[in-house]
Amino acid sequence: MIKTEAIVLHTIHYRDHSYIVHLFTREQGRINCLVKGSKQKLALSPVLMQPLSLIDIVLDNRTYKTFQYIRESSPTSLLNTVPYDPIKNSIALFLSEILHKTLRESDKENALFDFVKESILFFDTTTKGFANFHLVFLIKMTYFLGFFPNLSQFHDGVYFDMLNSQFTEQNNNPHTLNVEETEAFAHLMRMDYDNMQIFSLSRNQRNTILEHILTYYRLHLPEFGTVKSLDILQQLFA
Repeated sequence: MIKTEAIVLHTIHYRDHSYIVHLFTREQGRINCLVKGSKQKLALSPVLMQPLSLIDIVLDNRTYKTFQYIRESSPTSLLNTVPYDPIKNSIALFLSEILHKTLRESDKENALFDFVKESILFFDTTTKGFANFHLVFLIKMTYFLGFFPNLSQFHDGVYFDMLNSQFTEQNNNPHTLNVEETEAFAHLMRMDYDNMQIFSLSRNQRNTILEHILTYYRLHLPEFGTVKSLDILQQLFA
């Protein structure tokens, strides 16, 4: 048996009363699990299958082909707003898809796991001013993924070279942001969860920055691909 904390990324209905659940765990990184059950009993309660749910699980050591088997689960911390607020739920769906695309099956990722968990708990308790949350989350996560830009190189009039993760005096490759876009990107890197509400962005500005961030991810994570939930997110926050 293996006990570990986990974050729900994605759930797929499988046969009559079973599910395939993709999780980010403290002990084993990202894993794929098979949850078997019946109408009377299911090892993973449906309420715990919401994107970004925080749970404790017990895994069977046996494997089912490419899946592990969850024997039991319980909430680590019940989320009070994310599953029920339609805007927060849309952001959670988007971020869970990003995590699913970004994380790989690996050994322990304690620092990254703690960052994601603490971010979710903060997001759940925030009642207003969270329109920039997903932007701050995505930029901060690049630190753990190994391509956080060096902000010390930034000054007025420079360009941001996304391919090489650096600010530069020369706009000499197709993946370089112009001066105005670079300034917006640098402002974003100065944000954190405590001050993000003071940075006022229009929906168009926010969506443009988000597109640049996703391009940045694709440049450094070749298998990243497209994000299906992006269209829904882009309609939020008039």
